[in-house]
Amino acid sequence: MGIFGTIVGGYLGFMMGGPLGALLGSSLGSSLSQGGARQRYGGAGSATYSARDQQGIFAVALTTLAAKVAKADGQVTQDEVQAFDRFLKESLRMSVEDRKVAARVFNEARESDTPTSQFSRQVHAVFGGQRDRLRDIVTILLTVALADGHLHTAEDKLIRQIAADMGLTDGDYESCRATFMAATGHSDSSPYEVLGVTSSATDDEVKSAHRRLVREYHPDVLQSKGLPEDFMQFATDKLSAINDAWSKIKKERQL
Repeated sequence: MGIFGTIVGGYLGFMMGGPLGALLGSSLGSSLSQGGARQRYGGAGSATYSARDQQGIFAVALTTLAAKVAKADGQVTQDEVQAFDRFLKESLRMSVEDRKVAARVFNEARESDTPTSQFSRQVHAVFGGQRDRLRDIVTILLTVALADGHLHTAEDKLIRQIAADMGLTDGDYESCRATFMAATGHSDSSPYEVLGVTSSATDDEVKSAHRRLVREYHPDVLQSKGLPEDFMQFATDKLSAINDAWSKIKKERQL
């Protein structure tokens, strides 16, 4: 059973109230009545979540924020909707049934008047200690924003604000953008930004950054930190971009 199927099935131990819990309840309605959701939302570090809990939070948060980004420029285009569905299908390997539930959450978030900052701050409360997971969310949001071939000013501004609300820096955002560009074949992406370092970094600093990212995207590590198995294709694509960036830097520096 996929993660959204689990949610509908009533296994809602992960739902901790707050804006994400309210939105999920609104979008799925009576499907949640048997879940026994526990009100665990609070500040960072206020609750401990199992790997399965974090999988559910990650899926709902990602879908909610993607909807907000798609609407940032004033309208949600068919390209953006299809891009997100394609990501769920191809990169997360979600079933048709799971994607139907995700669509309900997406549509509810798109119409919600709740400020985006409330959702992104709740995400930070859960994943604040996992910066790479937060960076993954930003990278995926860029996928949605660029579905129509343009990163509109309003979309760029909103994703930057989401990143900031989740505790990330401008440098984190630029690294996410560079990774996305590299993974989608744009040759103008900086290999240094992909690794999250500057071109003035020492050889040891670059090597350390590459080793950390490779270790972070090992399948066993991802699963231990609550990422669903379906996430592995996205992780594989990102790891490929990371290794390609490292190869370019090695060649440039003759390492």
